[in-house]
Amino acid sequence: MATIQTGRTLDVTIDSVDYSAQVAEVTLVPNETVDQYVTLTDTTAVRQPTTWTLNVRAFQDWGAVGSFCDAMWTAAAAGTAVSFSLGLDGSGTLSGDIIPVYPTAGGPADSALEVSYTFEVNGSVTKA
Repeated sequence: MATIQTGRTLDVTIDSVDYSAQVAEVTLVPNETVDQYVTLTDTTAVRQPTTWTLNVRAFQDWGAVGSFCDAMWTAAAAGTAVSFSLGLDGSGTLSGDIIPVYPTAGGPADSALEVSYTFEVNGSVTKA
């Protein structure tokens, strides 16, 4: 029987703080490129280094104790990479460093306010 996992089995930590309660969705996406070179006599493929993107959709929590939005604002203003880890249910942890970005603010009057982040990973991702 297949094992079915949901996002509720994940946990996300950024700059050593667990934000799983504020996060509605998180994906770590590899960006891979393979260049193919064709000559008159042969074809060669060269895989370029993998880059990564951490996508996070969260609820805006400005001013709350342990606010994710406030923390990302402060980290983006500092301009230095911060660590992240993505806990996988029963399968270890993916970790690396992200470049913080400023959060958006505001939204529709008739629903919970959300914010979506696209963080570029600085360097490689490790699995432990």
